[in-house]
Order: sequence, then structure tokens, then C-alpha cells
Amino acid sequence: MENSYKTVVAVNTEKRLIVGFINIISDGVMAAYIPLLEVISSYRKRGVGKELVKRAMEETKHLYMIDLSCDDNMVAFYERFGMSRANAMIIRNYDRQCGE
Repeated sequence: MENSYKTVVAVNTEKRLIVGFINIISDGVMAAYIPLLEVISSYRKRGVGKELVKRAMEETKHLYMIDLSCDDNMVAFYERFGMSRANAMIIRNYDRQCGE
């Protein structure tokens, strides 16, 4: 995340725990790509992801294009932010995925 254009982090301040983050890669002029939105499982369905995306969109609203790729089960979530389904080409190595 250190070399990202922007990173937004959600923290439970009482527990001093990072509960989610979103990062943005961008040239700062025309284009942005959001490669990761992660919320730990015990904090999902509480609006954390929604708030992270809202803040990422605010940080990139001056840009021409904001892209991300997501699995089919996440399309409806991102459509709520005005994003549209588009074609993308991807490779997913699920056996290399770490996390929850």
C-alpha cells in the first residue's frame, strides 16, 4: 500500500484494529484502478466496505476513469456506486490467495 496513489483504512479505535482498507493506483491525471477492497469477515455487512468505496470515489472523482475488476458476486455491490459492468480479462490463482 505504500506506493499506492491513495489508501483508505478503516480502524476500530477501541480495539486498535484495522478492520478494512481500499487502495487506489493512479497516474493522478486521468485514470485510477482499485485493486483491493478488503474487510475482515467479522466486520462485513456493517457498512465498512460501503464507506471505504465512498471515500475512494471522493478521492478519484476528478479523474476520467476509475476501473476495478470483481467477481460476479460483487457486481451488485459496486453498481450501487454508479459503476457499470464491463468486460475484463483476468487470471485468478485462488490457491495463492491468502487471508480469510
